[in-house]
Amino acid sequence: MVRNDRKEPLWALHPPSRQVAESLRMTVIILLLLLDFALTTALSWLNLAYLKRRVSSPMPPEWAALLDTSRFPQMVAYREAHTWLAQGARTAEPAATLGILLSGLLPALARWAAALPAARVVQGLAVLAALGAISYLVSLPWGLLSDFGVERKFGFSTITWKTWLSDQVKSLFLVLVLGVPLAGVLLFLIERMGETWWLPAWGFVTLFQLLVAYIAPTVIFPLFNKFEPLQDEALKEDIFALARKAGFPLGGVFQINASLRSTHANAYFTGFGKNRRIALFDTLLEQLSHHQILAVLAHEIGHWKKRHVLKGMAEGVLLSGLGLAVVAWALAQPWLYTVVGMGDLYRAVGPVGPVAAVGLYVFGIVASPLGLLLAPIANGVSRRREYEADAFSLELYDHPTALEEGLIRLTEKNLSNLFPHPLAVIFYHSHPPLLQRVEAIRRRVAARGRG
Repeated sequence: MVRNDRKEPLWALHPPSRQVAESLRMTVIILLLLLDFALTTALSWLNLAYLKRRVSSPMPPEWAALLDTSRFPQMVAYREAHTWLAQGARTAEPAATLGILLSGLLPALARWAAALPAARVVQGLAVLAALGAISYLVSLPWGLLSDFGVERKFGFSTITWKTWLSDQVKSLFLVLVLGVPLAGVLLFLIERMGETWWLPAWGFVTLFQLLVAYIAPTVIFPLFNKFEPLQDEALKEDIFALARKAGFPLGGVFQINASLRSTHANAYFTGFGKNRRIALFDTLLEQLSHHQILAVLAHEIGHWKKRHVLKGMAEGVLLSGLGLAVVAWALAQPWLYTVVGMGDLYRAVGPVGPVAAVGLYVFGIVASPLGLLLAPIANGVSRRREYEADAFSLELYDHPTALEEGLIRLTEKNLSNLFPHPLAVIFYHSHPPLLQRVEAIRRRVAARGRG
């Protein structure tokens, strides 16, 4: 009997540990994708079922007298149509992402870009452009179905194909003028600054956001809508008087032709410094009375008076710094590239250019479910601030019923969900549900009356 003492190498007796590790990591990424899909799907259908149950239940007399219950069936039908539409988009997007991850497209894109006779930054931009184009094409049918299908069916959408095409061209122009330079600078910093790239990137992103916020009212928004001074002189004077009463520095009051695309109504403050202005949708001017418009604007002034805007900007700056630091850490992890079959290219050139672009894409997939799980915190803070702005509106504008009447009318006109599920509120709603909001307004009005 001949004894063989030669020991077999470990890799010959067991599956390669590296391959096992990469398979496990890919499995985790897929599970995270599926978890995000399952949570958003469950919340969406739970929300619709809750709405149907609430509208079929007896309504308290005080609410039945206040709400137009004849519009409930249309509200349910509208929300159900959008739920089905969202389900289609929600299914298509992770399916496309899985296809990109498992088909070998990412390493193929990175190798194609790395072979281009261009700088690493340009190669990275080429990868991001290709992935962005895929994402656009996947989402395109659902946007069209919304604009020209559901929204038109329920009498909201007024957009024409000419306007839609013009919007797409202008949006592409903004991506080229703003998005490409931003991405290019980030890729440049990643290449030149090493693992501390996120520090100068943080400063650059902050300045970039401030610049965009400053020029948006006068440069970006007018690309899509016509802004003209408010034609209703009486309302304009009342708005300026309201702003003076609150000490709110107002640069101008404008009305915009929002009806070019939709009959949905809205109003917003935008800009800062000399560019701070109020924009009123022409649809809002048609749907609300002067008192209701002034009460809604007093609410918006409340956000400024309570420093919600300043706090939001500060929080945004801090979160962007934290987010960039986490991204920098992730891009330095070899598994982010080896998991998609790019280990050789990563070892050859490092996390720069096309490799960094793929790393950013993979990290976005991994971080997506985390964003959903953190949303309740941000939404909770936002809802609390909405209540504070409502309270300020009641103090600034002495028409106690105008705010609740305006909110009810806007909600009913837009067929918004009057009865969202509590979990949907926690995860998705930055504003309190209408009925809770009106109850809070009435409690404060009653307390002022007793005082």
